[in-house]
Amino acid sequence: MSDAPGRISWLDGWRGAALYLMIVYHLLFDCVLFGWLPYGLLSTAPMVLFERVIAFSFILCAGVSATLSRSNVRHGLITLAAGGVVTAASFAVGAPIRFGVLQFLGLAMLIYAALERPLERVPERIAPALWGGLFIAARLVTDRVTVPVRWLFWLGLRYDGFVSFDYFPLLPFIFVFFLGVWMGRLARKRGDAFPLAGKTAPRWLTWPGRRSLAIYLAHQPILYGACLLVYLIA
Repeated sequence: MSDAPGRISWLDGWRGAALYLMIVYHLLFDCVLFGWLPYGLLSTAPMVLFERVIAFSFILCAGVSATLSRSNVRHGLITLAAGGVVTAASFAVGAPIRFGVLQFLGLAMLIYAALERPLERVPERIAPALWGGLFIAARLVTDRVTVPVRWLFWLGLRYDGFVSFDYFPLLPFIFVFFLGVWMGRLARKRGDAFPLAGKTAPRWLTWPGRRSLAIYLAHQPILYGACLLVYLIA
């Protein structure tokens, strides 16, 4: 199942593919920011779907990885800290991120560390329907409700005028993370009988997949810097 000690090839490959797609998406974002592409491009249905596929891939991979990790608390705290750095930088450049994907993933890892045993008791046969149904229900509520306080946005309860360029609140996305947990449990239980077991992803996918946090933190400053250089030279 792995092409490196302690690694699972298909999982690293999936995460690596999501990273490549994320880089493409953020390059398009920067091109819109510099006026080289239409302003409304990222709001079109295909681009919204593209962004959701990328985000859901990262969240599902994180859920799978949580079932394999012996240090979810440490990983969660590191990811939360990295999310804080991204948030600080986003405010500095005028594109504020309030509770982006890194902050969500860090909190989700900590929640899993606290609730691992109860989550293990959820029957595998009902888990997909349960988490999927709760995701839809939570999404319907949070999309329609605003609150008068300004500090519950991390939970999914936004206030009037709330703006964030990357936003993954606990509700509804924790249920996508729990779907990843279900996938991880299934992979552990079935072993070689799991559909992806034994699948070896190419190195050009697994290499970035094993360095996802570092690449996530570095890629946008590099892309933005390159676009700014082109903008100044042109």
